[in-house]
Amino acid sequence: MDSTIYLIRHGETVWNRTGRLQGHLDAPLTHAGLAQAHAIGRDLKQVLDGAAPAMTASPLGRTRQTAAIIAEHLDIDFEAITLDERLKEITLGDHDGYGGWDKIDRDHPELAELRRRDPWNFQHPNGESTQMVQDRLRPVLEHLKATPGIHVVIAHGVVNKVFRGLYLGLSKEETFALDRPQNAYFRLTGGTEARLDVDVEATVSAGI
Repeated sequence: MDSTIYLIRHGETVWNRTGRLQGHLDAPLTHAGLAQAHAIGRDLKQVLDGAAPAMTASPLGRTRQTAAIIAEHLDIDFEAITLDERLKEITLGDHDGYGGWDKIDRDHPELAELRRRDPWNFQHPNGESTQMVQDRLRPVLEHLKATPGIHVVIAHGVVNKVFRGLYLGLSKEETFALDRPQNAYFRLTGGTEARLDVDVEATVSAGI
């Protein structure tokens, strides 16, 4: 049996909505974020059609909250979910929680210039580079690819882009260009990717 990975981003958070940078800090899901998680959970249950997946998630609060909702739809106990530190979002170090990229660029133009010159290897003070994120994700991906069965992974915007880039063998530029939706998730199998969109509005209309 081959390995199939369903890769999911957490639902929208309060800070996503206001443009504040989260990194390793946290904010709760908005009503829309809750609806996104429920919509994905319901859709994934239909897609899996009774198959039992293994679930892995970032231990940050927003991914735990999303994973708990999806697990409920899949009839999986939260305690059965593996929480993997390597799936945490990229940290901006001293700038986790900062009020957006524009504010960083205004307050620290020297950092903006460094990021422009080499975005893949740029690190905020006490933060990570995208290369560092890729380095910690590579063994996670290799383990999942080598483990037959169905895997559901709940992580973050930057992490999921890098994860998909690794899986698909994309260049740095192609990886940066990937989207990071919260109203869709991705099926990775056989070296290919399929995007699965969900109807969040229908979920909201149903009262979540």
